Amino acid sequence: MDPSPDIRPGSPGQHLRILGCIEQLTGEVHSLLTDNSLHVDIIKKLKSDLNVYQRAFSDVSAELDRYKTQMSEIDKQKEDLEARLKGHRVVTLIDGDGAIFSKELIIQGQTGGLLAAQKLSDSIIQHLSEQYGSHHYQLWVYVFLNKKGLMEALGRLGSPLLKNNFEDFVTGFNQAAERFSMLDVGNAKEAADAKIKCHLEDDIRLPQTFKVIFAGCHDNGYVNNLRSQITAGFKNKLVLLKSYAEMASGIAEMDLPVLTIPDLFITQKLGVTEIVTPRLASYSGVTKVPPPVGEPNETTKIPEILQNASLPTSYSTIAAISYKREPTPELDSSEWTTSSESDYDDDLPHEAVVAAMASNSPSISSRYINPNIPLWKHKPPPCTLFYLASCKYGSSCKYSHDYYLEAEHYEAMRVNAKKQPCPAASRGEICSWGEECCYGHYCSALSKCHFLKHGRCKFNGANMHKDPKSLSVPVCI
Repeated sequence: MDPSPDIRPGSPGQHLRILGCIEQLTGEVHSLLTDNSLHVDIIKKLKSDLNVYQRAFSDVSAELDRYKTQMSEIDKQKEDLEARLKGHRVVTLIDGDGAIFSKELIIQGQTGGLLAAQKLSDSIIQHLSEQYGSHHYQLWVYVFLNKKGLMEALGRLGSPLLKNNFEDFVTGFNQAAERFSMLDVGNAKEAADAKIKCHLEDDIRLPQTFKVIFAGCHDNGYVNNLRSQITAGFKNKLVLLKSYAEMASGIAEMDLPVLTIPDLFITQKLGVTEIVTPRLASYSGVTKVPPPVGEPNETTKIPEILQNASLPTSYSTIAAISYKREPTPELDSSEWTTSSESDYDDDLPHEAVVAAMASNSPSISSRYINPNIPLWKHKPPPCTLFYLASCKYGSSCKYSHDYYLEAEHYEAMRVNAKKQPCPAASRGEICSWGEECCYGHYCSALSKCHFLKHGRCKFNGANMHKDPKSLSVPVCI
């Protein structure tokens, strides 16, 4: 069949049809171009928006990085704060009236104090590192003691260097580190105990306190305070620092970790076995040779009752204990008074005083002082010479030897004894006891004495109303 004549090739119909198609295509092209232009504008707008979002994202990303850095720093600060609050602060509390540094350290003076502090610090840090790991431990050390009383006790251990060098020892210890303090609390009753108990209560409860090293194991008086802290949940913070070879029974039963530092403290109580009195070795030509070590004779034998007793550790009690010597008739022939209120007989030979002070063997305390009445009003009153020196009358003395005295009682007795004149000083002689003499060598009122003007002062020696600083010969105060 032949095609329509209108669309035959070359015919006008075909031509028109082609033109129509071209026009249609042209329209579609124009439409596409128009759409393309719109799409280009849209793309440009989208690109512009994308750039804005990219910049915003970049800013947010930078802000996020900054926040991450700040969070990291905050986390580090938090860890440091938590570590600080958790604490590696170590507080060491030492009762210096019982935990006494070794004589070998004290005798070195300031150098010994530095060595004692270094030995204490090194041993504690080593112990903590071995038991709890290596950390930056911050060590605080407090030593509370009655310095005057301790010096008097050390002065009776045989070497004057112990007493003379103790001040320098304290200085060396205090200078060893900023947080090391050796503090004199005086001779008030339980003054050192009160300080230690207060520090124990406060320091152990601080979150930054890692451990409390407690060096008061010799004294059962701390048992209640330690048990209170254990009950409160602080047992894991307590470490005992042992000084004496034997701890107080109540503290030993607490099952706390124990640290022992060899050669740092005196390991035995300053009792009978450590006291030597070379100043009693010879008077009026009487000389005694000390027996070999480990072979005590009758002159140094410790009474059995004292060997089995728990002796009080106050310095004044120690001062009252001395070795018993052999009888010397040429020294013991004179009689003299032991009263704390009576005067010496002016005719009494001073050698008799020395002999009487050397012959005493103390008894164990069995009764306590009534705080509501003065010492001298007790019936019978305590014997001044027994507690401050020695009494030759022993159990036959009309004054009591069996009171348990505290530091304040000894101080009161010393003050009262100084109101009585020393017989040697009254005769114008040099007292053999020197500064150790418990009696007065001069009138406290000196030249202003009211009784001297009326000829009734008990201090009637030649120099007893002169200022001792003006005398060429040192006079015991």
